[in-house]
Amino acid sequence: MGVIDSWFRRPGPLSGCRAEAVDIVAHWLTPDLVLTLGSLHEAPPAVADAVVQLLPFGSRAALEELGLALPGTDGADRGRRPVTLAPLAYEVMAVASARIEPGPAEADEWTRLAQRAAHPGQASNGQQ
Repeated sequence: MGVIDSWFRRPGPLSGCRAEAVDIVAHWLTPDLVLTLGSLHEAPPAVADAVVQLLPFGSRAALEELGLALPGTDGADRGRRPVTLAPLAYEVMAVASARIEPGPAEADEWTRLAQRAAHPGQASNGQQ
């Protein structure tokens, strides 16, 4: 089975074991999502939730479809729905982090995004 084939076929029900996390990383996530989730390994849950919240709609929808992100209801009337990461997402993050080695630029970017999520009314560089 090719990588493209796996992106178009829905996975079966997920129980949250390590083998399923390996399968998700190997067959169901795009390279960008592997990098993103791997970079979030060992991040505080609030930071991980905030970063996933800032992902483009298609990426968030893919994570919801895989059961990694759970949609919330608070704030749905204001635009973006909040998401909470499922326990399986943290297992996937651990597997993904073993496949990547993020550099300082990636860490700086995720810190900036987390700060923007924590303080949505303020620009990250002090400009409005």
